[in-house]
Amino acid sequence: MKVVWVVRPAEGGILHHLRQLLAGLPDWEITVVAPAALQEVLDVQHFIDLELVDGLRPKEDFSAVRKLRRILKQEQAQIVHAHGLKAALITAAALAPRRHPHFLFTAHNALPQSSSRFTGWASTLVQRWMFNCMSTIISVSDSVRSQITRYVPEGKVLTIYNGICSSQFGECPVEVSRRSLDLQEEDQVVGTVARLIPGKGVSTLLEAVSLVAKILPRLHLVVVGDGPERAKLEAYSRRLGLADRVRFLGWREDVPTLMAGWDCFALPSLSEGFNLSVLEAMASRLPVVVSDLPALREAVIHGKGGFLVLPGSAPDLAAALLQVLKDPAKAKTMGAFNRDRVETCFGAERMVSCTRALYEGMIT
Repeated sequence: MKVVWVVRPAEGGILHHLRQLLAGLPDWEITVVAPAALQEVLDVQHFIDLELVDGLRPKEDFSAVRKLRRILKQEQAQIVHAHGLKAALITAAALAPRRHPHFLFTAHNALPQSSSRFTGWASTLVQRWMFNCMSTIISVSDSVRSQITRYVPEGKVLTIYNGICSSQFGECPVEVSRRSLDLQEEDQVVGTVARLIPGKGVSTLLEAVSLVAKILPRLHLVVVGDGPERAKLEAYSRRLGLADRVRFLGWREDVPTLMAGWDCFALPSLSEGFNLSVLEAMASRLPVVVSDLPALREAVIHGKGGFLVLPGSAPDLAAALLQVLKDPAKAKTMGAFNRDRVETCFGAERMVSCTRALYEGMIT
């Protein structure tokens, strides 16, 4: 059966999700329509270049709609599946005025919120139209689902959690991991994996580490990820006196190895749809300290697998990190709980099988 995926510029969690689906659905003919850069990182036989840009860019967006309309007419796929809000908007416009009987959308992130009354009103109108063009919507968490069901009937939206292969995590010896970063056995290490944008709250994490470092002199922070805020965050870490304590590694393919040497994972996001890095840390048997956001509450059980803290509050984050780092026995128990939870609730096999069942149900 033939499926066309329309994908916005992607990295991190979305890219990981797509790779898992491609590996788990080898018997489906999947054509990926996406920016050219994704062809290098997705192992897919059929790829068509379509430049999509973030934000609203009328000239570029209109060109993308016209090109995608031609592509979809040529491909004649049974299912059209958009990944990401921008891809969904362009796809809905390309399919208009007629509706495709099997237009599917995966909402990988929380819906954007606007502080402007006019922009919020306009966004509501566009999203209501767009979502009603779709036959089915997948949300990666119940919190994202609750946002979307403001616009469409509940029966149209289902949650399929992101998943990971837990067997890839927690196998590397601690000393091997730490040796690769020139860290010692007695060092205490907090790590994070995030795109370096304001919404991930990494500046709050730096502030929290600067507070904890006054109590724990062997504390280090490892930041895996890249993005437009990297230079600013590196400069901020120096101003906080953390130059010798923070390592900015950029994007890495050896995250399981890196996580094996950490004592705790932290993610102080201001907004999340559902975060794969948190699941990877849990699979690595790490306690986690994350923002108290609806989507993250679905993954992290407060007090058992780690702590949920007030978003944007460095003192709250610092206090939670201290609780973990000063009680290694409790931290180990939390890590074991997290590993069991990932294996039970958030396996990649479950995500792929649910998507397969949805595809098959659409065309039978």
